[in-house]
Amino acid sequence: MKNVPVLGGRHELTIEGFAATTEHMELRYHLTPPIPQSEPDEENEVGNHEPYVFLALEALDDVGNEYLDSGGAFGLSPDGSATEGSLSVQPGPYADARSVTLRLILFDGTREETHAFTFPLEAAAG
Repeated sequence: MKNVPVLGGRHELTIEGFAATTEHMELRYHLTPPIPQSEPDEENEVGNHEPYVFLALEALDDVGNEYLDSGGAFGLSPDGSATEGSLSVQPGPYADARSVTLRLILFDGTREETHAFTFPLEAAAG
């Protein structure tokens, strides 16, 4: 597990895990405090406009293969203290790759940050 301050130090990103299958690779994370759940330009519960945070994932393996962002999901943790989510890239790892570097991009409308995390690859499960 790795913790990184993000979005100007307003949030802490925790990498919860990484998984690879023959179909895709997935990064699981949580952000504390939670990121705004409203869409851009929507008002939150108390009528304030909070910056919407967009997350994207890019990947490059150790032999030069690139992987495309294939989306993800996120939501409030059960206790409401964090945003929990996952992001994926496709396809699954190529047979000759031994490691992959995932680049997590966070954008809040004014600031863009990129954080890189490298994971070893083993034979991907189906």
